[in-house]
Amino acid sequence: MTRQLLYATSNPGKVMEVRKIFESLGLPMQAPADVGLALDVPETGASLEDNARQKAQAYLDRLGGGDYVVIGDDTGVEIDALNGEPGIHVRRWIGRPMTDQEIIDHCLARLADVPPGQRGAQFRTVFALGVPGGALELYDGTLRGVILPEADDLRIEGFPFESIFYVPEWDMLLGKAHQLPTAAKARFVTHRERALRAALPRIRALLDGRQ
Repeated sequence: MTRQLLYATSNPGKVMEVRKIFESLGLPMQAPADVGLALDVPETGASLEDNARQKAQAYLDRLGGGDYVVIGDDTGVEIDALNGEPGIHVRRWIGRPMTDQEIIDHCLARLADVPPGQRGAQFRTVFALGVPGGALELYDGTLRGVILPEADDLRIEGFPFESIFYVPEWDMLLGKAHQLPTAAKARFVTHRERALRAALPRIRALLDGRQ
């Protein structure tokens, strides 16, 4: 039995990014629109793990069976000096919706007195994967970096940390790495791709019907 792989998100940017990763691994991926599904899953969990489970389970419940492997995910930013803030609450860090610039300004203000050697942070992605009627399994991937003392002039709408998150491993600002040509990006492995690589053996097993 060969199952289909369904990525449980309605975000077109994430669909495009993850589809490219899976295609590079020789695995065709379906988006919800490809199978006639359109769900708005509320992210009400207390953690990345909770939200990833919610997304995957919502699509598994709607499928009601069938030969699918479903993957749901969530990503957060965890700053060491702030005990893991903002985590899943990037957009509502101060208890209300924030603009990109407000998030940048708030982050830099919170870290104003933190010395260079203590400004570590990470992007973390959690994947929840499973098949109809089965238990969900979790995998994660991280990308370590540091929060700069001042924001770069670069702005990518919807991604405030791209302007202040520097990746020592890449010797590059995260946002500038994302603007490189596709071929040049190959050597920059993101948190999402690291999570997928961690889950890949299990994904292949589930696709082959080895539950």
